[in-house]
Amino acid sequence: MKKDMTVGAEGKSILLFSLPIMGANFLQVLYGFVDSVVVGNFVSSSALGAIGLTTSMTALLVYFCSGLGSGICIAVSQFFGAKRETEIKEVISTGFVLAVFLSLLLTLLCFLVARPVISGFLQTPDEMLEGSLTYFRIYGCGLIFQMIYNAAYAVLRAHGDSRGALIFLFISSIVNIVLDLLFVVVFRWGVAGAAVATVISQAGSALASVLYLAKLFPDLLPRAKYLYAWKARSWLIARLSVPIIFQSMINTLGFIVLQRLVNSFGEYSIEGYAAMQRIENIAHIPSNSLNAAISSFTGQNIGAQQLERAKKGYRSTVWMGLCFSIVLGALVLLFDEQLLQMFNITGESLRRGREHLDLLMLFIWAATIRNITCGFLQGAGDVKIPVLSGFVNLGTRLLLSYALAGTVVDFRCFYVSMPPAWLLATLIVVLRYRSGKWKKFRIAD
Repeated sequence: MKKDMTVGAEGKSILLFSLPIMGANFLQVLYGFVDSVVVGNFVSSSALGAIGLTTSMTALLVYFCSGLGSGICIAVSQFFGAKRETEIKEVISTGFVLAVFLSLLLTLLCFLVARPVISGFLQTPDEMLEGSLTYFRIYGCGLIFQMIYNAAYAVLRAHGDSRGALIFLFISSIVNIVLDLLFVVVFRWGVAGAAVATVISQAGSALASVLYLAKLFPDLLPRAKYLYAWKARSWLIARLSVPIIFQSMINTLGFIVLQRLVNSFGEYSIEGYAAMQRIENIAHIPSNSLNAAISSFTGQNIGAQQLERAKKGYRSTVWMGLCFSIVLGALVLLFDEQLLQMFNITGESLRRGREHLDLLMLFIWAATIRNITCGFLQGAGDVKIPVLSGFVNLGTRLLLSYALAGTVVDFRCFYVSMPPAWLLATLIVVLRYRSGKWKKFRIAD
């Protein structure tokens, strides 16, 4: 059902809205997590490294899809708060058309850049090269499904429905696990089997999301008759989503550069980093979910011109985020070795992955505050400052990593650089929130 978040207790509304999103985000992360566990245990640690090497590149694709979804969600949520039904339907119809077109373009680019980036730029070890190429190319074939899912999910979130994604992602995750075991363990397809299982599962998510809209919210399906305003709505979606996508692209390209630095320290760092990233993705689920929740909450309340309510919601969300991050961080610190051993890494690989993970957990509270504040600003339509914050985060990490690489810090350089980068990026968005300049970015005038 549609949920109007312009009424009721702010903290309760956001918490109840965010819990299904946490479940959905966990299921999304589960795709890559299961791929890594199955491949690491039933193929080899080298195959795990091959998949891990593509993490930054596949993240770039995911962020592109979710960035477009964020633009759609911001526009629809503000129009929803302002009770502008016609504009909502114009944005939805235009958004789905853009999703299909951009997904086809991105798939083509995946095949064009795969070898030059993975083999040339990343200098992937020979024993991992073909596995990385295979996984990335197959993964790229599922982008149309990711785009459709993100567009549908954006529409649902903007209307206060966060449960739908949990339902159809649960189904697709079960499918992914079963197919991973079938293709990798039974059929012995290796890395390719894990990639094929992921694409089929993503296709299931896309189909389920469209069927969910058709069954419960038929008025929210895209309609050709609302494309008369596609130029104006395309520009609106682009104005909101391009800065988010651009930030994600630059950040991910930066982390591809960081991956190259990781690779330069050999297989121990590659394998430890790959395993650590899977745990990190899970650790960020609460803040990513609260980011989505506060963005929709803020969008609806900004659209309804309830600025004080939006600010109260932000403060409640920050406190929730800190509680989540402290509890989760403590649990991961207690069971760090056991978690990493799920990926069948041992010895020096395990030690390096554990050091990185532990340091991340000590500062995850800063990343949580930044993520929630970025969600608030984006929901208000103030999308450029979060982009600046992302650039500062990336730039600081890269500069410190490469500066420390040739010192006694050695292979630790790429995670020792993380705390100062997170703290500086967090300071930027918090100061923007406190300035109140986000108030002038309301869309639905």
